[in-house]
Amino acid sequence: MEIGCGAGNAVFPLLADIRDPRLFVYACDYSKAAIDVVKANDAYDESRCKAFVWDLSSTELPEDVEPGSVDIMLMIFVFSALHPDQWAQAVDNAYRLLKPGGILLFRDYGRNDLTQLRFKKSRLLDSNFYIRGDGTRVYFFTNEQLESIFSKKFVVEQNAIDRRLLVNRKRELKMYRVWLQAKFRKPVV
Repeated sequence: MEIGCGAGNAVFPLLADIRDPRLFVYACDYSKAAIDVVKANDAYDESRCKAFVWDLSSTELPEDVEPGSVDIMLMIFVFSALHPDQWAQAVDNAYRLLKPGGILLFRDYGRNDLTQLRFKKSRLLDSNFYIRGDGTRVYFFTNEQLESIFSKKFVVEQNAIDRRLLVNRKRELKMYRVWLQAKFRKPVV
């Protein structure tokens, strides 16, 4: 299951690369426009994939997904868009959807990423929480915060910082990126 699937940039490569008939991917996003893009893709096949609108911070689970049925969940640059008051509900929803022993693969913005450093003070909503020009929000995490947020329900198997220097040679720009990558497992108990 991919939370925040956008245009399907993870879903469709997974479906193309893994031809195992047992693979079925749920793809959800907060944006109806994103789901419409996924469903319009030639590779969209409802026998292998189901795309639907769902808000990760909702108190309701998606009606299309049985609680405790998901083996692997992707959450890539999604959690940062939530208000800190929504984090506990989002974690609870992920926990409720995953099977015992299921894995949540997480990637999001780390503190002092170039994106954060470029924000003007007028875009600051709260400490490390900003609003973009398009109205979407973004939070910049530390590993300690992720540990604190997710360890209440999950076993933290990985919680790493991915620091990268990206260079645009043509424009002679250096871009220092900071992303957090984590792997959380729902206990089998």
